[in-house]
Amino acid sequence: MYEIKPGQRELFAGIYLLDHMVGKPTSIPIFLEGNDQDLEPVLEWLLTHGHVEILNEEAYVPSPKGRDLHKKFGQRYRDYLTNYDLYCAVDLAAGEFAFARYHDIEDEDEWDTYLEDPRWEDLRVPVAAQKGLDPIEIVFMSFLNECRFGRDTSGWQFDLLLGSVWDEILNICNTAIKTEALGWCDDQGEVPGETVLNDIIAQGTALIEDLHLHEEFNTHPQDNAWQQSWN
Repeated sequence: MYEIKPGQRELFAGIYLLDHMVGKPTSIPIFLEGNDQDLEPVLEWLLTHGHVEILNEEAYVPSPKGRDLHKKFGQRYRDYLTNYDLYCAVDLAAGEFAFARYHDIEDEDEWDTYLEDPRWEDLRVPVAAQKGLDPIEIVFMSFLNECRFGRDTSGWQFDLLLGSVWDEILNICNTAIKTEALGWCDDQGEVPGETVLNDIIAQGTALIEDLHLHEEFNTHPQDNAWQQSWN
């Protein structure tokens, strides 16, 4: 079972708030009012770790260290999308990837419909774990990218640390297909799930290399396939 590690929620909430401050850009008054009062523990964490600073004794602003953290976190997510998002749709029975037709389907609606085919299995969580990545971090970054924390709705400040969105992230990770479930048996014996997953990763690596040979890879209407299937 995946669980949020001690300090991980504060780190992620801090990065979310940095994204809010850098993206606008905006500052947060040191005298918090209304719903912003729920940001106090997050701001304290950021200040303690040097990721924000107080400007003119009036407002919290991102520090150079905070901007660097925000930039590196975003780059890790972009790197993940570039190299792993194709595992969101794999036909285990046929051994096929939806992204094998990446350059054949340019219409966004048609691509969405194609990805909704029930034969596709989402293997991003087991692949992330197998490659030494933290699935919780990956799902959090996708939620951040998709504005799933409701930054424009009332009460998002409370949700940042205590909202149900954290349960959603854990639910995605804990209900994802397990590596051992990928195993199968035939007349020649048992094939462990880890062996199957490693073969899928090898096929995916070859496919992503082939896709990168196309100059238009990063301009496809569905570059961010994560937005299609986290439900």
